Amino acid sequence: MRHPSYRLVISGDAPFPAGASEHEWRFTRAREASDVNAEVRDAVNQTGYSLFKTGLSLSEIPKP
Repeated sequence: MRHPSYRLVISGDAPFPAGASEHEWRFTRAREASDVNAEVRDAVNQTGYSLFKTGLSLSEIPKP
């Protein structure tokens, strides 16, 4: 699923996350769990979804 520069990953058999509108997202592709980053897979298993932003510049990363 995609909404400008964000990626929303959900399990294929899960409902769409509460608080998100399915019509605002576009399905881009389905993947096997083994083809998904372990951190993303863990987030999906724990919360039902993983949301992240792509195309960040290094200056946008928060400093500790």
